[in-house]
Amino acid sequence: MDTESEYSAYTSILGSSENLDSNAIQTQERGGDWRTIFLDKMQDRGLKLQQKTLENLKLQRAQEKKEKNSNPPDEQAKDWFSQDKATVHTRAYLLDKLMPSILPGVEALLKEVEKRKVLEDNSIPFDPILYLGEHLMRHNPDYVSDIQSNSYVQGLKEVLADLKEQVFDLEFNRLGQLKEELREVQHQRAQIESIRSQVKHERREVLALQFQEWTLDVSRRIPLVLVQSALKSFSEVIAHVPLDEKAAYEEELDTVSTMEHMLNQEEFVEYVHPFICRFSTDLFQEFLQHLSQCADTFRETIRHDIWRQMFSDLFFACDPGKVGFLDRQRVLALLETFYEKIISETDEWQPRNPRQWPVVELDEMDPTDFWADFQEGVKSSEEQEGSVLSMSATTQISTGGEHHATVSVQEAGPDKSEGFPSTADSSESHLTGLSFPTKSEAPPAADIRSIESHLIDGKPWSGKLLTADLAIKYSSYGDKIQDECNAAASKFTDLHPIMSEINSRGPSCIASAFNDSAVNLPQFVQLMETFLGEGAPHSFVEKLINFIQKEYAETEEEKMALLSKVRHNALVARQKLVLQALFVKWDNDGSGFLGLDEVETLLFKYKEGMETEVMAKGREALSSSQSQRSIQRLSAPEFCNYIQGVVKELPGPDEEVFESLVEYLTSSVERSQAEKLRGASRRKWLQQIQVAAETSGGNLQPVYKALFQALYKDAEAHGNNKRISANIGLLEENSADGRWTQVIRYVACTADDTIYLLNKSLQRDMKGVSFAAVESGTPQHVPRVQYHGNIHFWNTDRPEEDRKGSLIVLPLIDAQQRAFGTLSIDTMREPRERNIFLTHEISFYQGVTNAFSASYNHVQLIKDILQLISSALAWIYSRAPNIRSITTYLMEPSVDKGYVFRKMMSTDNNTGLSEMFNSPATLRRRDNLFRDYLFKCADSSEVITTDAYGERHIAVPIRNSAGRALGVLDLSTGQCKELPAHEYQDLQKMLQMLQEACYEILEENLLSDTQKKPILEAERVSGQRRAAVLFHRFMLQDLRQCVSKLDHQSFAELKSYKEPPTMVHSILKAVLLIFCPHWAQSEEIESWNQCKLKVNSDLIRKILFFDPTAQSVQVKPEMLAKYIKGIPRGAVWKHGSIPAEHLYNWAFTCLSLMELTEKIPNTQNPSLATVPVPNRSEIA
Repeated sequence: MDTESEYSAYTSILGSSENLDSNAIQTQERGGDWRTIFLDKMQDRGLKLQQKTLENLKLQRAQEKKEKNSNPPDEQAKDWFSQDKATVHTRAYLLDKLMPSILPGVEALLKEVEKRKVLEDNSIPFDPILYLGEHLMRHNPDYVSDIQSNSYVQGLKEVLADLKEQVFDLEFNRLGQLKEELREVQHQRAQIESIRSQVKHERREVLALQFQEWTLDVSRRIPLVLVQSALKSFSEVIAHVPLDEKAAYEEELDTVSTMEHMLNQEEFVEYVHPFICRFSTDLFQEFLQHLSQCADTFRETIRHDIWRQMFSDLFFACDPGKVGFLDRQRVLALLETFYEKIISETDEWQPRNPRQWPVVELDEMDPTDFWADFQEGVKSSEEQEGSVLSMSATTQISTGGEHHATVSVQEAGPDKSEGFPSTADSSESHLTGLSFPTKSEAPPAADIRSIESHLIDGKPWSGKLLTADLAIKYSSYGDKIQDECNAAASKFTDLHPIMSEINSRGPSCIASAFNDSAVNLPQFVQLMETFLGEGAPHSFVEKLINFIQKEYAETEEEKMALLSKVRHNALVARQKLVLQALFVKWDNDGSGFLGLDEVETLLFKYKEGMETEVMAKGREALSSSQSQRSIQRLSAPEFCNYIQGVVKELPGPDEEVFESLVEYLTSSVERSQAEKLRGASRRKWLQQIQVAAETSGGNLQPVYKALFQALYKDAEAHGNNKRISANIGLLEENSADGRWTQVIRYVACTADDTIYLLNKSLQRDMKGVSFAAVESGTPQHVPRVQYHGNIHFWNTDRPEEDRKGSLIVLPLIDAQQRAFGTLSIDTMREPRERNIFLTHEISFYQGVTNAFSASYNHVQLIKDILQLISSALAWIYSRAPNIRSITTYLMEPSVDKGYVFRKMMSTDNNTGLSEMFNSPATLRRRDNLFRDYLFKCADSSEVITTDAYGERHIAVPIRNSAGRALGVLDLSTGQCKELPAHEYQDLQKMLQMLQEACYEILEENLLSDTQKKPILEAERVSGQRRAAVLFHRFMLQDLRQCVSKLDHQSFAELKSYKEPPTMVHSILKAVLLIFCPHWAQSEEIESWNQCKLKVNSDLIRKILFFDPTAQSVQVKPEMLAKYIKGIPRGAVWKHGSIPAEHLYNWAFTCLSLMELTEKIPNTQNPSLATVPVPNRSEIA
């Protein structure tokens, strides 16, 4: 056996040598002839040596075989074999080293003794030890190779081989140990593969059972996109799982975009199994539970899809003229009538109250309902417990409510999460205790769900969701604006390319704007669905549809008025688009402004100057602030207003006058082909800056990158390929020596200037023209920096003789006409002498500053809104504990002129902490079918209440000033299906105040004359600091109005107490301590008689004018918190006292503002600053 091993090892070594030699020959073929000859000789020599060695080994094996046949091993030698590990080392040594030599010597010794008859005659001289030593020396196996071993020695060799093979405690028996370990590993691998095969088989059976949970179509299939959405959504659940278990989930799913691709049961199993093959038992059970929740959600989605299709048909029936709108107030009135009829006829099921949120808007409700409507009361604990659905610890595969099968797949032992032992430390003990469900334990699929269980309202599912893309499919239904725009494009052919370009980058037409007087198709469908709520019987849906179709009617006058309004809006939109295109053509270099004198000069020549007096009245269309601030230039909106004002003054029909005037201006503004190409390129680069801001997720880095790329591309294409450097500086306030000073800190620059400029600050007492640009609001152009004398050179390593070039510093101005920074561009690195900036370049740079200013304001607006939402969620945190979490999504445009969601912030209501994501995840409609309620909410700009993944969700749109959704708040109440009355009311009030505060922020960012006087001292700060205060200010104002309605009669109840409830006394203590801080820890504050004396009209007056953020406030927030924060919100509601309710909420809001005011100085240091731009014209 040793010879065979040696033979095999040697053969492999020689084979490897042969391969190496052949590789060496192939490698050295290019080396020369002598190398080839040498390698050939060496190869021949090696082959001969190999052949000779193999022949010797064969002869040796044949000789050993011959000796074994001629001299078979003695069976008595097997007595040496034993499994006794105590003596195995001694026996192995004797058999290997001593016995093969000693035994022949002893045998020869005995033969010699017998031959000499030493035993018979003692006188014969014979030394046995000397003879044995001589024999051993003569027959040393290291020097004598042809020793003939006897049969007993042959048997000893076989015993030694058996010991080496079967007893492994020998230190020198490494080969045997390796062989045994190899056999053990192979055995373990076979067991593991058997387990894996069994696990794979059982999991596939479980997936086949789970497939029956889904609502199948008539061909017993489900859409692939549905399965992909379930898989993608599960990645949120396994965010905490180690990477090795979710390796398959790290791969990006190539989601299909349609529901045409269907899967049967076998295809479903084949598709899903690769994603879960590495899951542990617990994770697989969690995955099954997730699929079950998705299946239940999908079943409800199909049911609601049928409703939505019926509601769509109802909308078309009520809109025979294809206007695209229905009267919202009339629809609500009909819903109220139907609601009264239903609640009077039956108690079986009731829809939502059409007078209450979320059917109607919060602004449409009575304000008193928010704070002091105690009629609903508070749900009992039994009702609350009944509204919470308990989840089983084991995964149950639900089967339409008729059958349930509990599937338990145990694959993991106590020590291994996956149940697969490693080859290093595994043994058979690791494989015990593993059980798997057998086929007999799992009921067959036919018994789990019958065909009837797949029916929806008694009918099989068609396999299509007809209203899944309702907002997309009917986005242009009844849209007269697009028709008018197409007509305008056909009339004004010169402006057609620009109009198409403007339309391509316009807002998404999928999301509808909320209108309190009219609803379009998606809004009508959502309104009806919200009214019905959950679990409405199909018969009631049909009753509602029949009722609305029968009762909804419009008079001819109303129809004509609505058509006229729609047409007017379409004409206004058409004129706006045409004028925007005309402005873009005129402003070919993208500066963002037109000279008013240039426009008037051209208008005065209209009809050969016959309308000069009328043209002079055009300035009246500009607002007073615009005419004062921008008397010498017009922005795009101002240009549109100016031309529209001129059209109104000119005689004749407005449409004909408008078309004639636009044709005249278009023909008067001629551009060469080179200028057109240059303008198109620059518009594209400016648009890329704005797109970077809109799709950045609130991050400025992509905006900086897009800006510098635009400058580089323009310098290369239209600036004679000059080398430029650029930087962006923001105006900040820093505290130095106890006083605040303004500095310009450079936050971004081109790569070459990073080490010299980035994060450096320019002081006012330093050289430079940047502060002159900021204070004047005009660009500062320095054609030759070496001759100026007031330029600060950051790169001190550059020699003075090389400090040449041109510099332009442009101010960054926001919507309120305040400078907040600078954009500086220079040609210091340009080696050519002619490196000054031309006029068209400066115009483009002005356009870049406008684009960046708008982009910067957009990003800051996102941050302000998130800060505003964070403050609102912090307010609701302790007041509505049944709201488990709140996720904030903001909308961003997508490439298909639709939109996507970015997950910007997540708030855990258990802790009240909000996490803003630096890299927010993107949610697309096609990837998130089980979160389609978010997209329906944004499509209709309506509130949606639904169930997703086994939890109740309330999706609330955050609207802009036009009524379109700019984001969605996703509130999860977990298993709580209905919030207690006080939490529900607080939620409504929070959402109302949040929306109003959001409107104010948006208006200030869009218009230049909406800056309002601060109501609270804390509002005098800017940016996110003010946004954090704004929500609480709106809440405080609302509560002031509530308190102002209280009178002596309202407080009579409180004063009637001889011994008031502790809660009422604590509320009054908190209120009084605000105005009487010296009462703290005094007897007066503990005396009810003293406290109620302070409850009078003077207290109301103080409350109405109190500013909790003023520096004059002496009470500490800790003192208020001592009395307010210990009072449960529900206890105040249960008490049912209107004064106590209002005083509690007012004190709570004051406390929130006080705590926030203490944090404000440390939230952002240094702070951003702005400088108002003087009212004078810009010098280009």
